[in-house]
Amino acid sequence: MERVISNHYSILPGNFYPILKLCNYTHLGVIRNYRKGDTIVLPGEIINKVVFVLSGKLGISFMNDDGRQKFMFYADPFTFADRLFAIEECFVHVVSEERSTVCFFDKEQLLSIFQQDKEVLIEFITCYASKCTYFMRESKEMAIYKPSVRVLRLLYELCRQKGKEVDQVGHVYEIDERVSQKAISEITGVHFVTICKLFRYLKKENILKKNSGKIIIYDLPRLQDLIEEWMKT
Repeated sequence: MERVISNHYSILPGNFYPILKLCNYTHLGVIRNYRKGDTIVLPGEIINKVVFVLSGKLGISFMNDDGRQKFMFYADPFTFADRLFAIEECFVHVVSEERSTVCFFDKEQLLSIFQQDKEVLIEFITCYASKCTYFMRESKEMAIYKPSVRVLRLLYELCRQKGKEVDQVGHVYEIDERVSQKAISEITGVHFVTICKLFRYLKKENILKKNSGKIIIYDLPRLQDLIEEWMKT
């Protein structure tokens, strides 16, 4: 396998390792199109299939006993939402976040594909492993760091892995990722109001600014110092 596995695939809850070779076998599955906002799997619905994304984006949430939903991750193109290997009763809600095309594979179809092409199996396992890495990292963040620090660390890691330096002297970086404040709240588990206050503070201190299309970090060293400073308080 030529593709290098790195944290690049687990910093955001949708950047998981892509199963590119599975696209060669979509004729064996069932392809369906969905509009933005369509439900693909209802909470508690049993479909015994893997939902492989060909285009668009799916949002996967867990429904709690009290009726509230907890966002878990996104399934971007060439990754999947697993509703085949459910090991316990789990009320998972799968929604099309945008116009999407998916392919459903059942157990027999996957076994047939894996027997024909072991590279697909390796990519499938690697995608699972990248999800495990992401959730282990998030569990560590929740256990060790307080809410504001978790957000700052996410922004710093986004800059480190996806930022483009636009001013070497001033340490100015741009992150071309459409990550909303709502998404950051869901990723970090930090209340949306806290996220808004934190971004206002960072803008006021001229550390970074966020608009609809990108995040501009004006002072990366100061962001790193702020993380260390708030970790001590």
